[in-house]
Amino acid sequence: MIPDDLRPASFEEEQSADLRHQYIRQGIRLLFAFVVLFAAVFAAFRWSGAAVRFGASRVADRAAATWRVSGTVRNVNTHDPIPWAAVEDDASSGQPPYFHADANQFGEFELLTLPEPHRIRVSASGYHPMTLRIGRVWFLWLPRGVERHDIELSPE
Repeated sequence: MIPDDLRPASFEEEQSADLRHQYIRQGIRLLFAFVVLFAAVFAAFRWSGAAVRFGASRVADRAAATWRVSGTVRNVNTHDPIPWAAVEDDASSGQPPYFHADANQFGEFELLTLPEPHRIRVSASGYHPMTLRIGRVWFLWLPRGVERHDIELSPE
């Protein structure tokens, strides 16, 4: 008599084992597809919620500053830093609220402002002011972001 583990499998046994492996593989594929679909729907809801919150805050005049603009203000001729330069939202280019920041003694600044496209104004005593375009058109999709601008002002 031949032991069971050495006996060749019958056609039905091979067929059922093969079907079992196919069902397991198909189940894993469906589970993976479900997880990917669930994550995509979650990301879409999160994104749309952020866009709606930002739009509602703008309508209610309670917009939160979520766009970070940083850089250094320098002299265009000498490239020396300009300390205490004023960096602010340009009132002629957008809606309130307007945000303001001052550069430090090394000319470095960090302005937290609204993510929508608008201009900022950079000014310092003894220098011609300069306006700079910031923000992105896709602010509704990604209402947070970072920009870096090194600004050079020309002396009066």
